This record gives sequence, structure tokens and C-alpha cells, in this order.
Amino acid sequence: MSVTGADFLRAIAEGTVESSPHLAHLGLRLSRVEPGSVHLEWRPGAALTNRSGVVHGGYIATALDDACGMACGSAAPQPTLHLTMNLNVDYLRPVQVGQTYLVTGTVTHRGRTRLLAQATVTGADGRLCAQATSSLTPNRAVHPLA
Repeated sequence: MSVTGADFLRAIAEGTVESSPHLAHLGLRLSRVEPGSVHLEWRPGAALTNRSGVVHGGYIATALDDACGMACGSAAPQPTLHLTMNLNVDYLRPVQVGQTYLVTGTVTHRGRTRLLAQATVTGADGRLCAQATSSLTPNRAVHPLA
């Protein structure tokens, strides 16, 4: 039985496969995986703030980028990492330290060499804080199980 991209990401969510170290630094935890979509819980810490006391936009973009990349990985027939070719972010509301957010990623187009994805950051109140669209390409130089 071969392992799909969704299987690989589910193993990360379950803790049986180690996740990327930066996810812990960001406070991101993969919580649900379906082929073509992922959900992450995000509880950003104080180290991610800017001078205004809210989460820096670069970290928000990173969380959205991770969700897009994982969504693409979840749609792959085998474990595959993806490289971001373009990321466009719209910031709508500040992200606060210590609160829990839902970060979702969904594949919107799956081609052989290019995928399109979208991601959102939503507060516990259901209000949209940020959204992104992205184009990605499979990273054929690195195998995640190697």
C-alpha cells in the first residue's frame, strides 16, 4: 500500500511523523487533513508581535503560505513538498497574541507542474482576519520521507 500526501500529513497531525520545526515556533498545529484541504489551529505567541502588540503580518503570511503548501501536499498521490511561486495576502483584522485561530488551506486548481491554492485565518468569533491566494509547484528535488 502506497502512502498518499494526505496520509503523510495525517501522520504529522497525529504526531507519528515529525513536523517542520518552524510550525512549533509559529504556534501552528495541523488538526485536520482531507485530500485538497487542511485545517490548522494557530495560537500565536508574544515572540510573533510587532511594536503595536499584534502579530506581525509576515508571520500571518507564513501561516497562510504553510496552509496553501500543505493543502497542495494533501492532494498529491505521494508525499510531496511544494515551492511557493506567488503569494498574495489581504489583511483584514489584526491577529492577537494568545487567541486561537483557524487557518484553512484549499487547493483550487491542480495541474501537473502548477497548483493554485487559497487560505484563510479566521478568529474564534468566525470573523475573517486574513486571506491569501497562492501558486505553487511540486519540489521534485526533495522527498519528505528521505
